[in-house]
Amino acid sequence: QRQTPVQIPAPVEPDKYDRRAALREKVDTSAVMDLVKIALQLRGSIVDLSLSGCRIHTDERFPADIDTWVETEFRLNGLPFRLGGVVRVIYDQHTVGIRFLYRSTRMREQVEELMEDIREMKEQGIGTRE
Repeated sequence: QRQTPVQIPAPVEPDKYDRRAALREKVDTSAVMDLVKIALQLRGSIVDLSLSGCRIHTDERFPADIDTWVETEFRLNGLPFRLGGVVRVIYDQHTVGIRFLYRSTRMREQVEELMEDIREMKEQGIGTRE
């Protein structure tokens, strides 16, 4: 059976936020990760989130390598997100780091607003929610 090649979109703008520069916020929300090329879906939870990416702990063993294209779907503060990106770090068999590759400026702005909301809630002592 012939597979259709996966096309990874180029970022909307050069990503000037390297993983050390982007502020990371601890979150705990369920997520579904689609490994597009191998047609596999994994469930887990997002451990931390930043504008440039996230760290996900999967319920099952993560079966792919670095540079695997993934689509990550989650809800936070009542808002649904589906973000594409690539695996950049494999911490252990169940925890991976994803670098987001934004398909639109609008999506990037939505994540920026979400990160701002998380920081404000943290300052007020309010937890984030699914």
